[in-house]
Amino acid sequence: MKKIPLPRRTTLAASIVCALATTGCGDGSVDGPGSSPSASIACAELPARFVSGQTERVEIASATEVPAQGDKPAYCDVRGTIKGNVKFAVYLPRDWNGRFQMVGNGGKAGSISLADMETAMKAGYASASTDTGHDASMPAQSGARFGFDQEFGDEMEIDFGYRAVHLTAVVSKEIVAAHYGREIAYSYWNGCSTGGRQGMMEAQRYPDDFDGYLVGAPVYDYTRQQLSAPALLQHLYKSGIPGPSELPYGKLKLLNDIVYQGNGEDFEGCDAIDGLEDGIIRNPLACTFDPERHLPRCADGDDGDACFTPGELAAIQGVYAGRPDVNVLPLPPGTEFTDGGWGTWFIASGAGVPQLHTIMADAFQYLLFEPDRPEFDYLRDLDWSKDPLLMDKAKQTYNATDADLRAFAAAGKKIIMYHGWGDPGVNPRGTLQYRQNVEAVFGNAEKVDEFYKLYMVPALGHCRGGQGHNAIDWMTALSAWVEEGKAPEAIVGTRPSDGSTRPQCPYPLEAVYDGVGDPNQASSFSCQKVASQVKARIE
Repeated sequence: MKKIPLPRRTTLAASIVCALATTGCGDGSVDGPGSSPSASIACAELPARFVSGQTERVEIASATEVPAQGDKPAYCDVRGTIKGNVKFAVYLPRDWNGRFQMVGNGGKAGSISLADMETAMKAGYASASTDTGHDASMPAQSGARFGFDQEFGDEMEIDFGYRAVHLTAVVSKEIVAAHYGREIAYSYWNGCSTGGRQGMMEAQRYPDDFDGYLVGAPVYDYTRQQLSAPALLQHLYKSGIPGPSELPYGKLKLLNDIVYQGNGEDFEGCDAIDGLEDGIIRNPLACTFDPERHLPRCADGDDGDACFTPGELAAIQGVYAGRPDVNVLPLPPGTEFTDGGWGTWFIASGAGVPQLHTIMADAFQYLLFEPDRPEFDYLRDLDWSKDPLLMDKAKQTYNATDADLRAFAAAGKKIIMYHGWGDPGVNPRGTLQYRQNVEAVFGNAEKVDEFYKLYMVPALGHCRGGQGHNAIDWMTALSAWVEEGKAPEAIVGTRPSDGSTRPQCPYPLEAVYDGVGDPNQASSFSCQKVASQVKARIE
C-alpha cells in the first residue's frame, strides 16, 4: 500500500501532479497561491487563479458568492473537477473559523454530500466533498455500474476506492488557503458508513491529509460487507428477491419482544441485564439469547402469531450465525424490531426489497470480480467455495483493513470511531474486531488509546436513529483532542424523543447505572469496565 508524501506548500498544479504520482514528490516546494498566502483571492477570481495549465487535470468550473439566508451564512460556493471525472465542491464561509472539514459519502457515492457540507459550514468550517469520480444520476454510472465502463471502469473503481477523496482533500485545502490568504489551522475528516471507510482509507494511506478523523460505522472491510448480503439473506429468501421471506415481517415484533423481555420460562431477556429495563441493551454481546432454545416452536401444522415454524426458526438461526468461514461475523441480538433494524435491512414489509440487497446486489456484478458478471445473481449463483477467493483485486482497491497505524500515531493524528450496537446493516462486531487488530499491532490497548478512541453506542442504528441516546456531538470532542490535547472520555448523548441523557463511554468501558439516580440523567451513570467485555472479544 503506497503512502504518497505531499508537499505542504505548492501550487495547485504541482499538488495534483504529486497526488497522482506513483512515486513520492520530494519537497516539491514552489512559490504560488498555496505558499503561506499573504493576500486572499476573491471568490469570483478563484477559477482564473486556479487553472492547472501544467496538467489540465484540475478545473474550477464556478465560484459563486451566496448571500446569507435563514440560518445559512454567506459563503463562496466553489465547484470543479479533477482529471475530468472527479467532481468536487468547496464551501467557503465568510465567517471562517480557520478550520477545514471534509465530509464523506454514503452507499456507492456518485454525488457530492452537499447537506453535510452545509452542516459543517454552519459551524464555521470551510467544507468539501466529492462524488468520488462517478455520477449516480447517469444510468450507466448509478449504483455499481460505473465499474462496468469499458474505457474508464478501472479508473473510476480506483477513484471510488480511495483516490478521489485524497485528491479532493489536496485540491480543496489549496483553495481554502488561497481564498482566505492564510494556512488552515486544523483539518478534519467526518464520515459514516462508506464515509467511515473513506476516512479509514485516508488514515491508512494518506494520514497527513487530516489532523483529526471522525469515523462512524465504517464499511472498512468492503468485500466482507458485500458478502454479508448472501450470507444473511440466503436464509430468508429461498426463492430469490423480490419474494416472500421465510420469516414474515409480522413476526419480527414477537422475536424482538422475546430477545428483550424473555420467554417467561428459561430466559429472562436481555433488556434488564444491565440493571435497567429501558428498551436498551447496553452490550448485546453479553446477551445469552439462543434462538434454538428460547423461541417457542409451533406445533405441527400451526403457523400462528405466537410461535415459529421450523422454517422460520432455521432462517432466524442462519441470520444470527453469520458466515464465519468468510469472516461474516455472527449478528448481535437486539435489532429485530427496532428503528433501522431487521425490517429495514433484511425483511421488507409488503412487496418491498430489503436494503441490504438494494445496496449490495450490483457490487457482485460490477465491482468484485474480474471480469465483470452483469447477469450474476448472488443468491442463486454464488459459489462459496470459490468466489470469495476471487476478490483479491477488489480487496486491494476497496478494503481499508490495514491495522498498522504506527505512522498515523507517530504523526500525532487522532481518530474517534463510533458504531451503534443497534446497527444490523453493518455488523458492529467488525468495528470492534478492527480496534482489537490495531491493539495487536501496538501490543496493548493503552498505546492505542493515545490516538484512537472507539465508542460502541447502545441502541444507535446505522450512523443515526435507533431508540437510544443518539444525538452526540462527536466533532467537538475530536477538535478538543486535536487542538487542546484533551483526550475524550465519556461523551454525553441525548435521546431526541424525550431529552434524556446518557454517557457514551470509550471502549472497553460501559455506562453503568448507579442504581439510585434518575435513569434519564447522565449523572446517574459512570463509565466502568465490566465483565461483559470479556464476551465482547472478537477472535
